[in-house]
Amino acid sequence: MSSALRFVTLSGVPIEITELKWPFHQSTSGADWFILHGRVDLFESPEKLHAEVAVGMTQTMKDVLGSLEPQHAENMVVNAIRKTIDNGQLAFLKSGKLQPVHVTSRFYSFLAKKVQFPTQSEQSVRELIKRRVFWLGMQSPVEIAHPYDCQYVNQPGEKMIELAQQLATQNLIYLDGDRARAAEALHREAPAMRAAMQKSIDAGITATKVTA
Repeated sequence: MSSALRFVTLSGVPIEITELKWPFHQSTSGADWFILHGRVDLFESPEKLHAEVAVGMTQTMKDVLGSLEPQHAENMVVNAIRKTIDNGQLAFLKSGKLQPVHVTSRFYSFLAKKVQFPTQSEQSVRELIKRRVFWLGMQSPVEIAHPYDCQYVNQPGEKMIELAQQLATQNLIYLDGDRARAAEALHREAPAMRAAMQKSIDAGITATKVTA
């Protein structure tokens, strides 16, 4: 696993994927799935809130990727986890409860013949960048055009930098090349950042209780 798998979801949740138990293994249920277990921590959570996940990859997606080795599949795993959080289907808890994350052909464009997550609007991407810098760029600069983020929002790195430059002109971030850290104006948005995070976390907990 790559070091420091720290990201922010579109719904505003800062996460650190602290464990992915490679390799994928065949599902024991007999279904056409490959399974990878892992752990996702809520970034710097005093309560140590986390989610134990079972990432399920379909045979179709395995064929598309060509390999289930980390260098080919890790980005899909990370972004599928983020999408599951965005959809309110992953709960952060104090205790371990295995929760499913599905990597299916909904993340693949058969027309374009490539892995493709939904394209996000410029406003949504700017908000993601703000949240990424707020949560992960307080102490040291954070990468803006990370390849996993580019895939997650379906935007090229150049567009990510362009949108970050717009935030820099608003004095929300300090941008140096492709890295940024939080400016004082962004610090003042802390209540909104924390409210967005809590709303998403609450949605996941509520959904888990309903389906339990």
